Amino acid sequence: MKKIVFMMLAASVLVFTGCTKVGPPGPQGPQGPAGYDGNANVIGSDPFTVSSWSYDGTLKAYTATFSSPDITPDIVDYGSVSIFKEYNTNVWTNLPDLNDGAATVYDFYDGGFTIYVQNLDGSAPAFPGTVTFRTVVISSSLRDANPNTDWTNYKEVMQAIGQKTDDASPATF
Repeated sequence: MKKIVFMMLAASVLVFTGCTKVGPPGPQGPQGPAGYDGNANVIGSDPFTVSSWSYDGTLKAYTATFSSPDITPDIVDYGSVSIFKEYNTNVWTNLPDLNDGAATVYDFYDGGFTIYVQNLDGSAPAFPGTVTFRTVVISSSLRDANPNTDWTNYKEVMQAIGQKTDDASPATF
């Protein structure tokens, strides 16, 4: 038994000390692709402008539906999605938003979200026109890591995710 243990120990020493580097190190490999700025736990969209709304007569609401692969089952179950509406240049408010008897609200689900504009009294709303929004998809770990962030405040959210509040021009839909 002692011979077997001794032989295994000797073999281990030879295996771990038997190889050494010979020659100079090789050349450095090529530069990898640039990574994304921001936070791995948060995905903030560029501002996007909605001007093509669909009217839903059953809901008496104008709707705009979007796909978003960033909204995963994990986000739906444990994270959150915030949508902000721009009023003036770089003046943002979070949804839901109540203004002149109309509500702009949203819901999100695995793979996307829908924005609704409807009147509070149940009547048909006026056409919303062109409106700019921005979405922020937030993992539960980022919310936990930033307990003092007001997730309804656009500037605090942009600060938490490491983005400027005026860093992009809106895309139009």
